[in-house]
Amino acid sequence: MYKVVLHVYDLSNGMAKQFSQSLIGKTIEGIWHTGIVIYETEYYFGGGILTDRPLQTPYGRPAQVIQLGETEIPKELFLEFLDGQRDRFSMDKYHLLENNCNHFTNECSQFLLGSNIPEHISGLPQEFLNTPFGMMMQPLINNFFSRQGWGTSMGPVNPSNPNTTMPTNTLFNNVFNTPTSPIQSMFNNNNNNNNNNNNNYTPAPTKTITNSTVHPKTKLQHRHSKLALPLLLNNKAVLFEKSDIDSVLKKLDEFIKQLPATTIQPFNLIQNQLLQILKSPSTDIHVPITICQYLEQLLKILPESQRFPVLELLRLLLLKKESNTYFTNHSNQTISNIIQDILSKKLSKASELLGYRVINNCFFNETGIKYLFRDEKSTNDCIEVTIEGLHSNDKVLKRAVATLAYNITLHLNDNLAEQSISLLGAIQHVLANSELSNDPEIDFRLLMALGTLLYCNDDSIDILSTLEFNANKYLSSPEQKIQQLVKEIQLLLK
Repeated sequence: MYKVVLHVYDLSNGMAKQFSQSLIGKTIEGIWHTGIVIYETEYYFGGGILTDRPLQTPYGRPAQVIQLGETEIPKELFLEFLDGQRDRFSMDKYHLLENNCNHFTNECSQFLLGSNIPEHISGLPQEFLNTPFGMMMQPLINNFFSRQGWGTSMGPVNPSNPNTTMPTNTLFNNVFNTPTSPIQSMFNNNNNNNNNNNNNYTPAPTKTITNSTVHPKTKLQHRHSKLALPLLLNNKAVLFEKSDIDSVLKKLDEFIKQLPATTIQPFNLIQNQLLQILKSPSTDIHVPITICQYLEQLLKILPESQRFPVLELLRLLLLKKESNTYFTNHSNQTISNIIQDILSKKLSKASELLGYRVINNCFFNETGIKYLFRDEKSTNDCIEVTIEGLHSNDKVLKRAVATLAYNITLHLNDNLAEQSISLLGAIQHVLANSELSNDPEIDFRLLMALGTLLYCNDDSIDILSTLEFNANKYLSSPEQKIQQLVKEIQLLLK
């Protein structure tokens, strides 16, 4: 068992309590920031999801230390959960009302313990935020977190002595202690009963950030939308991102050199540029259209048994915005042809596997998703190629297919009920007829797909009840993330 502790910090260093009664006629105990402590590490949202040694964060000593409970969830599963939250809790997504540090620790608590952090911590009082003082604080707090520049990578950021207090140059020391600050001016005016308007302060407008983790299938009036489902509600598509790029380029170069000299321009004319694009961490890097067209030519002229390096490069280029947009233009048939080749069983094992990974990486952005579901035929082809792949006995291939099943279920809306039922039946059939732990990763991804189909969908629940889903089989899995996921599915079935 692992202890879960909440560290609560007062960003105002006691100044909110000191001044709030005079400013708004109500005592505000503090302006709270929290960190969750588990596995001898403190996790918090400050310019990204960050970690530090307990009591050594940039916030100094906590004002409160709250024992939340104990959990059996191992560190590896918790880190996987955090990785799924990284996009939401990034520096640019901080918002005082909708996405702050306390939202982060609350979601961690829900995942680890199935319960919320204390209500007096989870949000600032609404009556305070609606006051002139509260309105002043909103943009200042938002700016404080968006300017810290701590980055978005998890890792220690403060090696300071644990006995240090809140740094003296923080936001609240400045805004309260500087005589010319708007808050200090307002405090002086209130104390002096000064009714002149010389020090009127207009707060900077704040930007409302849409909650990026709202599940695309959520129906706000549905009973499921009130459930704590940390695994199922991590609606991020699973992509295939890693590759030995140098080896792929070397192999492709060998194949191209075997072609007649006049067939296509030499590979070395674009190889260095392609290498630079693929190794760049930026998804916004410019991808010349000539490179995309070059790969299209290779798919047409290389023998089928030699296409797999091209499919690997196509898969990686789908993770760049410009090339994803090029290949998922509705008039482009490259990916549609790959789907048809899989369905017609024209591909070698290597090309079939990479073909499925190519389809998965279309889910990198909205353009790719719209491409796959652009009309009824395209949607049906996606479902058919997925169901076809689920019958495979190749574990590596089936893992890619199970991933595709999950990615697809995220976007099967109420208008695609027939497709949802077909996929639900196929997934349940595979789960019912597979050995437990034969490949836990396949089971996990298929269970994620199953749960996603059930979420806010009573028709799917009725159908699965008829098919008699065996939850106990997976509750006995040695994989704790599978046990947790099945418990979430059971909540949907109640």
